[in-house]
Amino acid sequence: MSTKNQQQSRAERARRAQSLMREQQRRERSRNLMVVGAVVGALLVIVGVLFYVQSKRDTTGQAAGSVPGNLTGGYSVTVGQASAPTTLKLYEDFLCPICGEFEAATSAQVDAAIAAGKLKVDYHMAGFLDPHSTNAYSSRALNAAAVVLDTSGPEVFLTFHNLLYQHQPAEGGPGPSDDQLIAYAVQAGAQESAVAGPIRDKVYAQWVLNANDQMSKDGVVGTPTVFINGQQQDPTNPAAAAQAVLAAIK
Repeated sequence: MSTKNQQQSRAERARRAQSLMREQQRRERSRNLMVVGAVVGALLVIVGVLFYVQSKRDTTGQAAGSVPGNLTGGYSVTVGQASAPTTLKLYEDFLCPICGEFEAATSAQVDAAIAAGKLKVDYHMAGFLDPHSTNAYSSRALNAAAVVLDTSGPEVFLTFHNLLYQHQPAEGGPGPSDDQLIAYAVQAGAQESAVAGPIRDKVYAQWVLNANDQMSKDGVVGTPTVFINGQQQDPTNPAAAAQAVLAAIK
């Protein structure tokens, strides 16, 4: 074979190799996307099952002995001006790691939009992830948030809410103790003398159970669930929901 033919043959082999490599990369990207989609779907199924199982443990039908003040609805609190042009409705659990990621991506901008009168947020908090905590952190955290709301109002509630996500524990272990929750409440602006007893006594324990049941009745089976101006965002894509929130409050 001539030198020219050899060079052409090598060039052709190189082109084929590059083509095969590109095709392999395309297939790998597609495979990765399918794996991510399958994992997210599986997580949603697991969360839904866990929520269903936990809801069956609720003593629903029992009236809550104590109900926090400053609620907007029976189980929600709205932070922000009533005249704000954009409304965000969130269902969250303080132990939910995807909620933590959602908050990390959006909370600074959300707080700024609330302060500017551009946004109001309707928080529907739940506490159904106790099976993933060794000290019932999920329900205790919501009880503590309800205590802060009752004693100090929605703005301090929001600061406390943000602190809990900034210090969110990992699933499967212990969450912050009651003493630490009290310290976060004081850091947020609450009075220790007002919150310490109700946090330790879990004064809103039945209300927390009923809030979980109401979430199920609302047709929400996982967290975070996000609505922008009444439009539910894709529950299988929390990253896209976060981007939609940021776009809505620019």
